[in-house]
Amino acid sequence: MKIKIWFVESSAARQVILGRSAEEYLTREFAAYECAKVRCAEECVLEEGLLHAVIPLDMPLVTEEDVLRGAEYVKKHSIGVLSLGGGESCAKLVSAADGRRGYFLTSPHFVKLDGAKSAALVYNQLKERILDRLLASGVRIADVANTVVDDTAAILPGAELMPFCRIEGESVVEEGARVEGSFLKDSRICRDAKVVMSHLVSSRVGARSEIGPFARLRGAEVGEGCRVGDFVEIKNSSFASGAKSAHLAYIGDAEVGEESNIGCGTVFCNYDGSRKHRTSVGKGCFIGANVNLVAPVRVEDGAFVAAGTTVTEDVASGAFVIGRSRQQVKPPREKQKQTSRTEKED
Repeated sequence: MKIKIWFVESSAARQVILGRSAEEYLTREFAAYECAKVRCAEECVLEEGLLHAVIPLDMPLVTEEDVLRGAEYVKKHSIGVLSLGGGESCAKLVSAADGRRGYFLTSPHFVKLDGAKSAALVYNQLKERILDRLLASGVRIADVANTVVDDTAAILPGAELMPFCRIEGESVVEEGARVEGSFLKDSRICRDAKVVMSHLVSSRVGARSEIGPFARLRGAEVGEGCRVGDFVEIKNSSFASGAKSAHLAYIGDAEVGEESNIGCGTVFCNYDGSRKHRTSVGKGCFIGANVNLVAPVRVEDGAFVAAGTTVTEDVASGAFVIGRSRQQVKPPREKQKQTSRTEKED
């Protein structure tokens, strides 16, 4: 018997769970069927010769299998109207409006999003479905209980998700990549890259690069074979292949060239109090520890900036830059006091 699907509008239809709205889950599940949307069940036009499935759009767990099982039950027992779920669900199968009625309650999927408890139940069942599908495709997930992946994310076979990962939006994790204890949103982790206990939003990590622990990337483009270590933040910047920043740096609104090294405590000073400005660091540069690069500024290829330097003017290719106060050596304080007393006695 041919089946037509009637979706009934609901205030919870646009509630987003794991990357998709309740409505999106249902319309995708029944994309191969003839479907129509109505404001209430009474608006359904029940043609003879069809089996009509009436499903509220706040029931995202309902599957094609549930409807087909119900259809078999209707046919076997010559039922006209088969109620699905609880008494207030309004989900049903209709073969003949005037036929005898029955209830089909064996599926746990006819759950409405009508409260915190039901929302939690739906969330956890959808989470389990997504992870089961990933496991079946060849994704290695070490701890299913403590891993959450949006339905919109793409985790490719051969990728590895370690415990405490949260992957949202249009994120992609490629084959051979490993993500551990991290948050990803709309980010791409390329082949054989590693992300450990870090926070990435709208970023791309190139092949064989290592991120973290405790790194933060926002709008970052990280090339191949890079190292972004602990407490390094990259914002709205490109980090070319082979570039490194091992720890404790802020790289904002910048381009960093290939094989350049950004030292510990370095700050790209991108904000002048009213506007953001960009910084450019060329290929093969060495930026020492505790350096301030005050934008807008350009450091050409192969330049060396000594530790503790504040750079406010462009640096030529291959140049050595040092800008800090000269160190003064004074006697220890006790010796100074003794000298002072001797002078007074004299």
